[in-house]
Amino acid sequence: MMAEPTDEQHLADVRADLAGARPVVAAGPGPDPAALRRAYLDLLKLSVCDLAGTSTGSVGALDDGRVMSRELRGDAVRLRSAGMDWPLQGLTMIGLRRLDDLQACVEQVVADGVAGDVIEAGAWRGGASLVARATLTTLGDTRTVCVADSFQGFPAEEDDAEARRLSAFDFLAAPVEDVRASFARHGLDRGVEFIAGFFEETLPALAGRQWSIIRLDGDTYEATRLALTCLYPGLAVGGHLILDDYGSFEGCRRAVDEFRLAHGIEDPLVKVDATGARWRRSAAADVEPGSTVPEPRAVRAVARMRQPDVPTARELALADELAAARVALSAATAERDRLASAPWRGPRAWLRARRRAR
Repeated sequence: MMAEPTDEQHLADVRADLAGARPVVAAGPGPDPAALRRAYLDLLKLSVCDLAGTSTGSVGALDDGRVMSRELRGDAVRLRSAGMDWPLQGLTMIGLRRLDDLQACVEQVVADGVAGDVIEAGAWRGGASLVARATLTTLGDTRTVCVADSFQGFPAEEDDAEARRLSAFDFLAAPVEDVRASFARHGLDRGVEFIAGFFEETLPALAGRQWSIIRLDGDTYEATRLALTCLYPGLAVGGHLILDDYGSFEGCRRAVDEFRLAHGIEDPLVKVDATGARWRRSAAADVEPGSTVPEPRAVRAVARMRQPDVPTARELALADELAAARVALSAATAERDRLASAPWRGPRAWLRARRRAR
């Protein structure tokens, strides 16, 4: 098991990841099929990260649920490559290093003949699942890629503070029809199953399926623990359990550590970067298929904007200034009306009232 990182160690890891971010470049095509395959997958990874152009839009979050955008250009695109921001237009937040690692895991289970479908539980706009589907297709493998997400952002009923904070952001909701359209636009809509709904509603029904790769990106303690309980018993020996949030969300890390300890899982937990980690299952006896899973239950969704606009930082500052000006104008108007309706006491009384108002 990886040692639990301290805040200082995690910050050092983040800085190291940023400094050593994977170069934003794709392999050039060659005449042989292997070179063409590599060039295609590299270009796809740049595409889903919105890194194929000279700049990219980045989104930052405020504590009140608002978001703002800015442009990343030049050396600043390392933030996206390292998976450290929310893309304005991109289809994944996980960056190039974690996409490279996902591709390698998919290639390994195919090469080793590990049976089972691939599932991503917590997919947002589906970019990682797109890369998984493309990797399988270029290898001639027809197993199914399951894309499981609420497609509504985070639910309203959450007990922990991190989940409540995340539920405020409309930006984190990616409608399933938009995600389907992205797969179709990339020519990757065959061999894909969309599982729409909150984990409490959908994952218990998947408990009997076999998986070769399980990728978890649910962020919070409850989502991670539920996904492990429902899906891990079906992970084939030789399959990979990939954790997107182990290094960045304390709740995710706690859920994973508790699950591994409870079931005596000693397979090495491999660090992918400051955020991601994974292990490869070596024994079926740790968690037997048929382990108890909870009954599905309905979860209350948050009412959200269909396609929320993301203002720039400057636009957000101007909006705040305008709101403050409106408050000041309203107060001045109320004071004017109060003075106008007061009994007439001559100019001196009026001046005294103005001085008191100031």
